[in-house]
Amino acid sequence: MTKKYRVAVIGTGMIANAAHIPAWKDLKDAVEVVGVADNRKDAAYETGKRYEVAHIYTDPQKMLDELKPDIVSVCTPNVYHKEWTLAALRGGANVLCEKPIAVTYADAQEMYKTAESEKKLLYVSQTMRFLNNFIAAKDIASTGKLGEVYYAEINAIRRRGIPTWGFFHMKKHNAGGPVCDLGVHMLDGLYWIMGNPKVKAVSSMTYLKLGNKDEGLFTSLEESGAPLGVFTPRPYDYREFDVEDFASGYIRLENNITVLFKTSWAVNMSENFSMSIIGNEASIQLPPVKMLNNFSRYQVEVTPRVPADRNVVFSGHYGATQNFIKVLKDEEEMVVKKAEVLNVIRTIDAFYRSASEGREIRLDE
Repeated sequence: MTKKYRVAVIGTGMIANAAHIPAWKDLKDAVEVVGVADNRKDAAYETGKRYEVAHIYTDPQKMLDELKPDIVSVCTPNVYHKEWTLAALRGGANVLCEKPIAVTYADAQEMYKTAESEKKLLYVSQTMRFLNNFIAAKDIASTGKLGEVYYAEINAIRRRGIPTWGFFHMKKHNAGGPVCDLGVHMLDGLYWIMGNPKVKAVSSMTYLKLGNKDEGLFTSLEESGAPLGVFTPRPYDYREFDVEDFASGYIRLENNITVLFKTSWAVNMSENFSMSIIGNEASIQLPPVKMLNNFSRYQVEVTPRVPADRNVVFSGHYGATQNFIKVLKDEEEMVVKKAEVLNVIRTIDAFYRSASEGREIRLDE
């Protein structure tokens, strides 16, 4: 019988319950979830019992020391990604870290450097790449049929979708708001489809206009990105909200490509999760994937028949964990590569610096 990889999970909030643990358990022939840890005792024990995990901890370091897992899923708030990724790598584990990998470009570099020195796999959960609309868009873009790409737009707009079950809204725990939560996915998907052009400069603004108010509106967990997995919510207080609720920006990439960027948890706009990539021969819009170009004397819109994604919540995580295991077995190349992740984090780092300093940030400074 082939030896199973032993997985431990640090952080038992929504994304662990709804995505990481179900995805690992789906690989039951290759993986065994042996431990979970969370500094909130009720959260750790609820998740451990729910998924019949043998070992439950309130101290992640103790779990690493005692279980010595082969793989660790880091599902903590953003500020703690670096701390627990480094601890897991140095303890001999490979790591699947939730996005964004870190709060700053320097931290991300240090994390990859540690993974390389420890000869361990560091994989970031940029799961849009495993959704079929994004795969199809990349396939089309890779043919060169768009011609010279020169402009793109990305929108990740929730009208009212503030995560209210954890620490998302608190800067000391999460560092940022929708830029870190939603924008990171769209930036990663865009750069991946376009072949990872390097970021040259960023000009941005962040706003807090609605998140620190009690509007008394009817909202739902699903609207805020949690269709399931919230079993032990932390009491929410809008007065703690001190990250951005809306952000917009303008990004300059190499080859004179420009990107318009908008993302929100709360704004008086219609919901909009979309991406457009514009070339001088054709363009791609998604989701769903649509290609706009000309045929003879006619303007045409082509809608490819793209297979449906797997019918599970957070299906991209299933693709990420499958690729993770196949990389460990030398059966596949890593889909989410270091240079790509660093390019995204460098953009986000510059995005927040630009908003803070009120100026364009050039990456060659």
